[in-house]
Amino acid sequence: MSTATTPRTAPAAAAAPASGVRLSPWGVLRSEWIKLWSLRSTFWTIGLTIVVLVLLAWAMAASASFAPEEFEGADGSASIIYLVLAPGQIFGSLVLVVLAALAVTGEYGTGQVRSTFAAVPTRLPVLWAKGLVVAFVTFATAAVGTALSLLLAGMIVPAMQPDWSDPEMLRIVLGTPLYIATVALLGFALGTLLRNTAATIATVIGFVLVVESVLSFISWKPLEWVRPFLPSSAGARVATPEEMIEMTNQMSPLAVELSPWGGYAVLVGWVVVLLAAGAVRLRTRDV
Repeated sequence: MSTATTPRTAPAAAAAPASGVRLSPWGVLRSEWIKLWSLRSTFWTIGLTIVVLVLLAWAMAASASFAPEEFEGADGSASIIYLVLAPGQIFGSLVLVVLAALAVTGEYGTGQVRSTFAAVPTRLPVLWAKGLVVAFVTFATAAVGTALSLLLAGMIVPAMQPDWSDPEMLRIVLGTPLYIATVALLGFALGTLLRNTAATIATVIGFVLVVESVLSFISWKPLEWVRPFLPSSAGARVATPEEMIEMTNQMSPLAVELSPWGGYAVLVGWVVVLLAAGAVRLRTRDV
C-alpha cells in the first residue's frame, strides 16, 4: 500500500510574489509618507517647532516694543526681520533634526527596516524617498512657523512688518525655512550613516551649538580657513542680511568670503557628502 505525498516545493511556489506586482518610485514614496505620519513623534516635533518659532518671535517683538525709537527709519528692513527670525533659525532647526533623525533611524531600532528592505531589495529608493518626505515636511513646517512669526511680530510692533521693497527681504524670509529644512536634512544624512537616534541628535546639536560656537571665538589663523566651511554657520548666510554678515566677519575673520548662496551651497555639500556615505553603507551592509 502506497502513501501519497505532497512535493516540498509546493509552499515555495505559493510564496512566490504575484507577477502583476510592480515596485514603483511613487509607491515607495507613498509608503515612506505613511510611515512618517504614523509616528506620534512627527506631530509632536512639528507642533513644537511651530511653537518655538512663534514664541521666539514673540519674545523679540515684546522686548522691542519697550524701545520703539530704536527702529525709527528702519521699519520693515531686512535687518529688523532678521532679528525676529534669527533665534528660530537655530532652535527650530534643531527640533526638526529630531524628526529627521527618527525618520531614518527609527526603523533600525524596531527592526522594521528588514521588512522595508525585503519589499525594496535595491534599498536606495527607500533612502531617496525618505529624504524627499523629510525635506518637504520640514520645509513646510518651517515655512508655516516663519509666516506666523512675522504675522505676530508685525501685530506687536508695526515696524516689524516686512517691507517687500527691500531687495534682501525675499531671501531672508524664504531663506529661513530653507536653512531650517536643510539643517534637518543634515541630521537625516548623518542618521543614515550612524543609524542611531541618540548619537545622531547629539552629534548635530553638539556640532551646531558647541563646536561651531567655540570655533567662532577662537582667534587662531588656521581657523580662518575652517570657519567658512562649517555647515551651520555657512548655511545661515542664506537667511542673513549682508550688513549682519559683514559685522560677523569683523568679529570672526574668515580667509574665504562666501556669498549668502555660496554659504548655503557649503551646507548642501555637507548633506550630499553624508548622504553619499550613508548610501554606500546601505548598499554594502547586510542591514
